[in-house]
Amino acid sequence: MINKNNVDKIPRWGHGVWGACTVRSGLIGAVRRGLIGAVRSWLIGGLLVLGMARPAMGQGYWEGSCVYRVSVQSKVEDLRDQDIHKVLTVGDEMTMTVKDGNYKLSTAYADTYIIKADRKEYIKFRKIDTVFFLNFDADTDRVTGIVRGNTIISVGGYPCKGITIETSKVSRQYYYSTTLKTNPDDDQYDMLAQAELYAMETGGGLKMWIRTDYPYAIEVDSCIRVDRRRVADSVFRLPDLPISSLFGAPRIRFPQFPGGDSAWRAWVGSVVNPRLAQRYVVVPKGEKEAWQTVILEFAVAEDGTVSDVRVTNPNEVNPRLAEEAMRVMRLSPKWVPATFYGETVKWTCQEGIEFDAGK
Repeated sequence: MINKNNVDKIPRWGHGVWGACTVRSGLIGAVRRGLIGAVRSWLIGGLLVLGMARPAMGQGYWEGSCVYRVSVQSKVEDLRDQDIHKVLTVGDEMTMTVKDGNYKLSTAYADTYIIKADRKEYIKFRKIDTVFFLNFDADTDRVTGIVRGNTIISVGGYPCKGITIETSKVSRQYYYSTTLKTNPDDDQYDMLAQAELYAMETGGGLKMWIRTDYPYAIEVDSCIRVDRRRVADSVFRLPDLPISSLFGAPRIRFPQFPGGDSAWRAWVGSVVNPRLAQRYVVVPKGEKEAWQTVILEFAVAEDGTVSDVRVTNPNEVNPRLAEEAMRVMRLSPKWVPATFYGETVKWTCQEGIEFDAGK
């Protein structure tokens, strides 16, 4: 179950499969008159900048593309694995193309361009006609531990070593190639997702396997194909679209009743039986008014359909009022579904139905 009282961390786009984008959200507050809790989010991520001249291919630093198989596992009851794919903006595969410190990462949900000369990461989500950017100095996450492994293992036929980098938000475990390397100096200014630390520790070793542990999900990216080839500069050309800072952009929208809170209250008032409040809500002596609020938790599907309705505070309200609130909720029209980066997602939320007596 999603913790509705604490702040959850939900990513992210950044640095492709190695990003540290984080959305902190007080998912849903069960507050009087059915107001949903506010969401505060930020995203961080990226790749590098400025490096030395690259040796000719075949003699030094790696150029080409890698294909990764991506799997995710939700740790949260209310989020299915398929929803986590959308929340993380990763499909079943990701392709990473690399040349001279520039990167392009492509999934079913977005393209990310890491442009060395700009010291920026640019993200084009599939269903949003804007290119968003992040500066490389946006990540202030603190490293809490590094575990280095010296044992050589084979990943996809390539000799690899392991390293784990832990921060206050996530833990990333890598197996990196000891023979395929990018220029580590390319990452020396990149503070995002600890890219400069990874490059320094591994000598720019190509990432072959990555496991990222978030509080709500696990993501594993396994390299299934390596293609060393010359890459055209045009691969890293940004789409001809407006460019905007990722911070503050309306990337995530949670479910809402059509027309918003006022429309929700008006609709409930037109459906609920008002006589029940007078019958089952006791107005204390000396008071003019009293109320009971039934808190309902329910799922809003990708098409806006409401399901899985339940009362979260049954011990605080009269059972007859809880029954009436359930009846009303089950009559609800379709809601506007949640969207993450333009993709609709099934989401669990809460609303309150209030029964006032003595008005």
